[in-house]
Amino acid sequence: MARKGSHKVRTGCLTCKARKVKCDENKPHCNRCITTGRACSGYVTKPSSGLLWQRPRQLFQSIDKPSEGRALQFFCEKTAQFLSGATDPYFWTHLVMQFSNFEPSVRHSVIAISSLYERFEAGDEMSHSGVQLRDDSLALQHYNAAIRELKTTDNQPLVLLVCILFICIEFLQSNKEEAMKHCKHGIALLERADYSWAKEHLLPVFRRLSSFPFFFGAGTMDFPDLVSVDSSLPTSFNGFADAASALDSLQSRTLRVVRLGDSYRFGKLLYKKVPSDLLEEQKVVANLLDKWHTLFESIDSGPMLPSTPATELYDLGIDFLEVMSRAILLIRYEISRVKLDMAFEADEMCYDQYLSNFQRAIDACALIDFIIPDEARIPPSKREPRFIFETGFTPWLHLIATKCRDLAVRLEALRLMRLLGVPRENLWELDQMYALARRVIEIEHGVVLDGDGQPVTAVKYPDLPPDERRVRDTNMEPKPSVYIDLNGKETCGWTVGFVMRDEKGAIVTRTEFIIAS
Repeated sequence: MARKGSHKVRTGCLTCKARKVKCDENKPHCNRCITTGRACSGYVTKPSSGLLWQRPRQLFQSIDKPSEGRALQFFCEKTAQFLSGATDPYFWTHLVMQFSNFEPSVRHSVIAISSLYERFEAGDEMSHSGVQLRDDSLALQHYNAAIRELKTTDNQPLVLLVCILFICIEFLQSNKEEAMKHCKHGIALLERADYSWAKEHLLPVFRRLSSFPFFFGAGTMDFPDLVSVDSSLPTSFNGFADAASALDSLQSRTLRVVRLGDSYRFGKLLYKKVPSDLLEEQKVVANLLDKWHTLFESIDSGPMLPSTPATELYDLGIDFLEVMSRAILLIRYEISRVKLDMAFEADEMCYDQYLSNFQRAIDACALIDFIIPDEARIPPSKREPRFIFETGFTPWLHLIATKCRDLAVRLEALRLMRLLGVPRENLWELDQMYALARRVIEIEHGVVLDGDGQPVTAVKYPDLPPDERRVRDTNMEPKPSVYIDLNGKETCGWTVGFVMRDEKGAIVTRTEFIIAS
C-alpha cells in the first residue's frame, strides 16, 4: 500500500525497497534495517549467466503503435506494482520491465497482460469467468505474437521467464487448465536448467506456483515435483523473504501429502490402512514445518502496535508490508500444519484439536486491522487491486471459516476475508469463496447470516456442531450460472455439492445453488 508522493527506491536491500525508503546499502545487511529492528532481506544481484542483462537507453524501444506504448506504460505505472500482492514486486517491476525492452516475446506478453488487466480492473462487477482474449483484439494479437517468438528460440531462461507471463495471462482469463499446463512445462524445464540466473530469479516464482495446481484438482502423478531442484531448510533466516521462500517449498510438499490422502479421507480407500511410506513423508514434512516455525520465531519479534490512529502508524515506524508479510506467513504455516496432520484422517471431529492453530492464524491477520485507515475500508469490488498474480489471504481464511468449528473464530475469518482478500487472487474468486464459506457455516450451525456475516437470530448450535452436520468437502461447478427468481431478477451463483455424512455414517451429497456475495 504505497502512499502518494513516495519516491521510488531503485537500489538498496529488498526490505528498504519494499518500504520505499533510502537504503545505506551496507553489505551484507544494511544499517538502516538493523538500527530499526527490522530483518534485512539482502540484495538482488544481477545475473551472471543465462539471459543477458541490459539497461535500455530509452524506455519501451521499438513500439510500432500508440496502443502498444499505452499498454506498456499502463503496465509500468500500475499493473506491475499490483501483480505481486504482498510479495516482493521486483520480478514484475524490474526484471519483466527490463527484458520487455529487448526481448520481443516478453514485450508482447506484457502488452497482453496489461490490456487484459486494464479490462479486468475496469469491470463494473467482479468477474467470475475472467476477461477473455477473444474480446480483446490487442491482447490476442500480442499473445499469439509472443507464442510465435518463443517457438524460434532455444534460450531456456527466456522460455522460463515468458512461461510465467503466459501463466498470468491464463489466470486473468480464469483458464485453469492452460495455466496448469504452462506451470507444469515451466517446472519440468526448471528441473533441467543449469543457469544460476534462472534458479536465482525464476525458481522462487515457480516455487510459489507449484502449490496452486493441488488446490485446483491436480494429482500428484500429473504434476512434477520441485524438490529435486529445491534447497533444504537453511540453518537460519536472514529475513521474511528467506522464510517465505522456505515455506513455499514446504507448502507444496504439504499439499502433495494432502492430495495423496484424499482417497483415505472420503474416497475409495476410506478406513483402509495408510502405507508406511506415506506416513513417513507426513512425519518428515511435519518436522520440517516445525523447524521452519522455530527459525521464523528467531527473526520475528512481532509488530508493536500502539493505540494510535492508523494514519499515524507510518510515522511511528509501523510497516504495512511487514505486518502483511508476517500475517500471511503465519496463517500459511498454521493451516499447512493442520492440513498435513489431517491428511489421512477421516474423522472430521479431529479438526477440533486444532482450535488454537486457527486462533493464532486469525490473531496474526487481525493485527492488520490496526493499520488499515478508515478510508481504505471499502467493498472489495471498489478497491485496488482487483487482481493479483500471487495467492493472498483468501484461500487460507476460507479454510479457517470452513474447518474451524468455533463459531466466533470462523465468523472472524469470514470478516477478514472481506477485509484482506483481493477480488481475484490468481484463480481464487473472493466472492465465490466467501459465499461458499458462509453457507458452510449456516449449514453446520443452523443459522442464517446477514449481509455482514453475522447471525440474524440466536445460534441454534452454540457449541461445536455434531458430526452429522459437518461438511467434509465441497464440489463446485467451475463456471458460474445465472439464476432467475420468480420476479424475473437475474442472480449469479454456483451449484455446489456439500459432502456430508448422514446419521448412519454414510457419505451423502447435499446440492444447493449459492448466490455470489
